[in-house]
Amino acid sequence: TTVTAVWEDIPVVTYTVSGTATSFNSDTDNVTIQLIPKGYSEAAYEAVVKGNSATYSIEGVAPGTYTMKVMKNKHVTREYTVTASTENVTQDVKIHLKGDINGDGKVNTSDVGKANSHAKGTSTLTGYDFACADVNGDGKVNTSDVGKINSHAKGTNKLW
Repeated sequence: TTVTAVWEDIPVVTYTVSGTATSFNSDTDNVTIQLIPKGYSEAAYEAVVKGNSATYSIEGVAPGTYTMKVMKNKHVTREYTVTASTENVTQDVKIHLKGDINGDGKVNTSDVGKANSHAKGTSTLTGYDFACADVNGDGKVNTSDVGKINSHAKGTNKLW
């Protein structure tokens, strides 16, 4: 006996993942938002928007848990965990410029102070703040990063 499945009779439930992407510096550079299924390295869904405050929407997202990767030129890539399971998902995202530890859209003495405190061991940066401070990408926040952030803040040698 041959059994044939009639796939058209099975409702496929998908969700929309949407929100506002906040970034800085350029209203014309692309902001790329990717959804990568748990256990995979390639994006299954992607949206590209422009603007420092841009609304994005990714429709037809299959149920599951995803890593949302948000990227823009001169910014530090940020990841969020998103789960689509019972309803549409609203996920607002914000990415910072390289060196902008406090996320105010500028690299200034406030950021220099935060990086310097970490380098001296008087405070600790973690997670995304640490990634924003690690401007040379060596996995540490030390005097090299402090010097680069300070030079940018003074306008003598820009990070980007």
